Amino acid sequence: MGKWVKHIIGLALLAFLLYYLAGHWEQLKVLFGLRPSDLVILYIIMGLATVNNSRVGQVLLRALNVKISLWEMTILQNAARLLNYVPMKFGTVLRANYLKRRYGLSYTGFVTMFAYIMVLMIAAASVIGLAGLIVGYGLVGHENKILAGVFVVMLAVSLTLVFVPLPVPSGSGKLVSIIRKLVTGRRTISLNIRLIMLCVAHLTVTFVLSACRIGIIYRGMGQDVHVLGYLILGVLGYCSFVVSFTPGALGMRELIMGCVAVVLDIPFEVGILAAMFERAIMLSWTFMVGGGCAVWLWHKYPADFKKSSDSFGEV
Repeated sequence: MGKWVKHIIGLALLAFLLYYLAGHWEQLKVLFGLRPSDLVILYIIMGLATVNNSRVGQVLLRALNVKISLWEMTILQNAARLLNYVPMKFGTVLRANYLKRRYGLSYTGFVTMFAYIMVLMIAAASVIGLAGLIVGYGLVGHENKILAGVFVVMLAVSLTLVFVPLPVPSGSGKLVSIIRKLVTGRRTISLNIRLIMLCVAHLTVTFVLSACRIGIIYRGMGQDVHVLGYLILGVLGYCSFVVSFTPGALGMRELIMGCVAVVLDIPFEVGILAAMFERAIMLSWTFMVGGGCAVWLWHKYPADFKKSSDSFGEV
């Protein structure tokens, strides 16, 4: 039953937000003005963002001596995104099994790569978000200062995780061996400044694409928002996937983006509605494209869809 708790919480949050929107529907229903061409552009942006995110993983894997094509990484990314909505984040298990069976990447190597992407994402997002907040909105008001404080804390934690040296433990034993491989993998990536800058550049493109997607939705709703406001919403929208404890940040992402919208002088209910519409776009992409990629992988490599008894326990 425990593995369903996160899903129940996420659905409960969505139900609450839908209930809240229903109470403001008379004011909100006049906001819809998206054209069919806008929807086409939104899906094109989704595709570009997926390829760009896959490129980040590909770059980090090459630093760990795994050479995988961008096309293959993109298929794996789409399939994993869909399967992470099922209990136990099965998409993560699929990626780990796939990379181990196809390319010999150990589970500790996979964890190193995955964790590094998350940390670099938070670092890049905090810098871009803080700069956008200061330039576009300033630090006047308690809400702006609190949001700036959140970005500063995010930056401090992420930079510590990336650059502060950690001792490589000696000795024997399974746990010591796992920690040693994690620290060694982290050191290998941390010392490659060119690699880090390339990943940060790709992550910046991801945030810009996310901002464009949000901007199209807000403009379609007749909302005039500072262009840097879209960027702030874009970076926090991506960070919500990292810090949330619900599958795919279900419910949590919408709540976070609604609260941040208030800081940007956007009504809470408008921020919630825009986030839910964006969620609908992401889910439709995930089920259509991710579903096709998952079926293709299942047909070609069915063994990768079985959770190995030694998954994440073998180093």
